[in-house]
Order: sequence, then structure tokens, then C-alpha cells
Amino acid sequence: MKYIRRHIFSLLTLLLIAVLSLMPAQEFPQTDIQFADKWAHWVMYAFLFLAISAERIIRKRSTTFPCFILIAILVSIYGGLMELGQAYLTSTRHGDWLDVAANTFGAFCGLACLAIYIRFFKK
Repeated sequence: MKYIRRHIFSLLTLLLIAVLSLMPAQEFPQTDIQFADKWAHWVMYAFLFLAISAERIIRKRSTTFPCFILIAILVSIYGGLMELGQAYLTSTRHGDWLDVAANTFGAFCGLACLAIYIRFFKK
């Protein structure tokens, strides 16, 4: 229970992404924006990376750069697992390699944003 309280924001973000990834596809509104779903993947996984990293910084755990690279890799793996879940656990969704790429790109863009923040704004 103590772990859940300490990481509630990250766990809720993980749960929200899982629900959005596995819910039926016809529930989503259609849009004319090109690659809108890839942008959504990018934003969700960048936000997930930043949520986990922020809780790690707030809790004053290991905040070395290799630790954040590991978080980005784990977030990317989670994105790949969600795509496998879409492919094999749902009948209305399908896994897509471009979605995996957007997930990974989002996680590493979050890492870049964090690196910029630490380099220029954190004293």
C-alpha cells in the first residue's frame, strides 16, 4: 500500500494508457488530422516518462542520467507490450509498428525534455 501511495500518479497514468490502448476502436472519434493517433501515442508516452521521472525526483531516489535512460527503455517496452495486447487481446484493435515507434520516440523525447530541464533550469 505504501508503494501505491508513493507512485499513485505514475500508476494511474499506466492504467489510463492501458485502458485507452485496449478499449474498442469504434469508441474513438475520427479526425482529419494526419497521423493524429501517432501524435497521441507520442504525447502519452512522453507524459508517462515524465510522470515516472518526476515521482522519482520528488522521492529523491536515484536521479542519475543512466537511471532515466532505463526508465525511457522500460516505458518503451511497456508501449510495445500495449501494442501486443492490442494485437492479441482485442478483436477491434491491431498492433502497429509505427505505434511502437511513436511510443519509443515519445519516451525518449520525454528524456530529452528532462535532460534540458536538468541542464538549464535545475540548480
